[in-house]
Amino acid sequence: MKRLSIIIAIVLTSAIFSAVFAQTKTQPVVINFQAVVGDRAFDCRETYAGIGTTGSKMTVSDFRFYVHDVRLTDAKGRETPVALTNDGKFQTEKVALLDFENGEGNCASGTKELNTTLRGTAPKGRYTGVKFRIGVPEELNHLDPTLQPSPLNLSKMLWSWQMGYKFARIDTKTSGRPNGYVLHLGSTKCETDAATQKTVCRVENRPEFAFAKFDPAQDSVKVDLKALFAGANVDVNQENTAAGCMSFEGDGDCGPIFKNLGLSFEGAAAPKQTFMRAGKASKTEGTKTE
Repeated sequence: MKRLSIIIAIVLTSAIFSAVFAQTKTQPVVINFQAVVGDRAFDCRETYAGIGTTGSKMTVSDFRFYVHDVRLTDAKGRETPVALTNDGKFQTEKVALLDFENGEGNCASGTKELNTTLRGTAPKGRYTGVKFRIGVPEELNHLDPTLQPSPLNLSKMLWSWQMGYKFARIDTKTSGRPNGYVLHLGSTKCETDAATQKTVCRVENRPEFAFAKFDPAQDSVKVDLKALFAGANVDVNQENTAAGCMSFEGDGDCGPIFKNLGLSFEGAAAPKQTFMRAGKASKTEGTKTE
């Protein structure tokens, strides 16, 4: 009996030591984002001037996008994946939803909850930068959303079941388009194989963002709506197309926006993105309200 007690004690001690050792090999990762319009912080209650080629006035009613494939980079450019923390609402282990609308002002049809922070863990190391992609991973993009956990079960972030998710949803009204000018980013040219029932999209539209110099303790990712619509005429809409850009080829309204996202459009080479930039964090960033 005494021998059995000793064995049990050794096993328990080993288990505790292993758990503690595993914890010490990882470090928390917190990446803050801030929505801005030029040099102004984004606020659902505000009207913003000087947008696009016409200097239009714009209000925003929805501003959300999914993020996945988050990686930290070191001074030599080596990448280390970040394991996202499943919080049951804004993040699963594979995808996160950043939500900048708070249900106030022009966003009255939205929700009060904000999420402007990515949270996870990574192996301990010295990291100097960060990379990530907007979008939902391909293996999750065409599953039944009614069976998925939050944030993959939100009806406003869905297209048809075959098309999958709206990777980004930015709904606005402008001087020339008072009934709406939107960006709904997602994969296109999707086809379902009759035999396997697997859906494949030939145009993925998952832009990557990389910041070689980024200190999570001091910096944040600035998400700039003014930069997103730079070069676009947001006061007109191409005839016989959806209001704004719904990601389809042939819709000229998407050209300048895709360029700013760093995405190829109609065969053009993908340029360098201008939608996001790294900068010093403000005291009000990194918020989540519930």
